[in-house]
Amino acid sequence: MCSSDLMSDWVNVDIAPGKNTTLLLDVRRPLPFTDGSVRRIFAEHVIEHLDFNEDIPQVFAEFNRVLAPGGVVRIIVPDCERFVVAYASRNRAMWRDVGWDLDTFPEGIHTSMHVLNHMFDQEGEHLFAYDFETMEWALRRAGFKAVHKQAFKVSVDPELAIDLEVHKPYSLYVEAVK
Repeated sequence: MCSSDLMSDWVNVDIAPGKNTTLLLDVRRPLPFTDGSVRRIFAEHVIEHLDFNEDIPQVFAEFNRVLAPGGVVRIIVPDCERFVVAYASRNRAMWRDVGWDLDTFPEGIHTSMHVLNHMFDQEGEHLFAYDFETMEWALRRAGFKAVHKQAFKVSVDPELAIDLEVHKPYSLYVEAVK
């Protein structure tokens, strides 16, 4: 779903209608933009909802097609590696760093393994979990030459540093430049 803030001069794409949606579109379909006509793409907590084998190759190739030379795609997903490291370490501080207090689970979550399953599955909404290595591989396979791990609100394009604070504790930030 589009952010609660309408981005002026942006095409705000969503699969479902919303107050800030300017284009109803399933990103698994061809984007209605000419080759090389887009300066930037921002996908925050979208990619993990797509099938890695069936959807991601086409979606990333389509991002590459529509981006202008020097254009940037910023992708933000849950950072699987951080969750796995927290789980393996049994370190409560690492869990807090990814936004979970192991002493007060929400209803339906009972153990740290349950948290991992929730992160991977999200009640069937998440279809794939990413670390930087996997995201970089998928973007390079789609034709991107420069792929960088970034940080919250740090971008090669200042207009892409619009990340939502709510996702900061547990997210992986990746940018690819065409």
